[in-house]
Amino acid sequence: MKKPRFGQITSVLDRLSFFHILIIWTGILILFGLIYYFTPTSGSSLIYSISKQRVTSLFDSIYFSFITATSTGFGDITPVGHFKLLAIVEVVFGLVLLAIVTSKLVSIKQDVIMNEIYDISFSEKINRIRSSLLLFRQNLSRVITNIENNTIRNREISDLYNYISLLEDNLNEIRNLMMRKGGDGFTKVLDSTSTGLLFHSINQSFEKLFELIALMNNNNIGWRRKITLSLIESCISTNNSLFETLHKSKDLSEKEFADLNLHNKKVIGPFKSCLDTKEGTCDFDADKLHDI
Repeated sequence: MKKPRFGQITSVLDRLSFFHILIIWTGILILFGLIYYFTPTSGSSLIYSISKQRVTSLFDSIYFSFITATSTGFGDITPVGHFKLLAIVEVVFGLVLLAIVTSKLVSIKQDVIMNEIYDISFSEKINRIRSSLLLFRQNLSRVITNIENNTIRNREISDLYNYISLLEDNLNEIRNLMMRKGGDGFTKVLDSTSTGLLFHSINQSFEKLFELIALMNNNNIGWRRKITLSLIESCISTNNSLFETLHKSKDLSEKEFADLNLHNKKVIGPFKSCLDTKEGTCDFDADKLHDI
């Protein structure tokens, strides 16, 4: 027969609420009180210390059970015979259960503090992803401005790979957040507001990347490198996967999802065509993208 492991016992205790543990503790003490009341013999019973009379009251039996388990020990009632051994067993059980009740009280406070810390950390992570996507768009805007002013340098074109790597990292982080499953009380999941903000940032980031690619193509700037194209395709693939996951999750209303998905398709559709265009112009119109 397989013995239960200590980890399994602690796992069961962790699932019990403070109220359930308190009820169990109270129930066991009352059970001992009933044993004292219903099972006395001529040689084993509870005795009043002053009158030397046998205890015949149910209330006093339960009262003795509670003061024994809590080691209060007023001394007004004493056990004799086998009840001494029973009292020792109850003391052990009572102290163990009391320790569990106390630790549960402490753990409740710790859980509240940990949840607050985790909430702050989770919110900061979402804000960091949004800030990172904003930085990505700012970097691309700077490159776009330099192209339009004819001050672009080859080094900036080479850095395009690094900027897109930043986008890929953020898309993967968002995917990991969406794959989380709550229910254990600690693991946080994205709420509808955060989800909407993140996907708006994704659309804006791809829109800015599309604008840059179209501008470089239209100005015959040699930006194409196999590793850069591969990275962009990976970002598009992750983006499509994110929108599929969002649709299945039902985290947003039908209208919110439809608006985001329509905007995304208006960006990704011509964007993919623009990637396949090695020469000539790319049709980019920011006003059309926002007309949803």
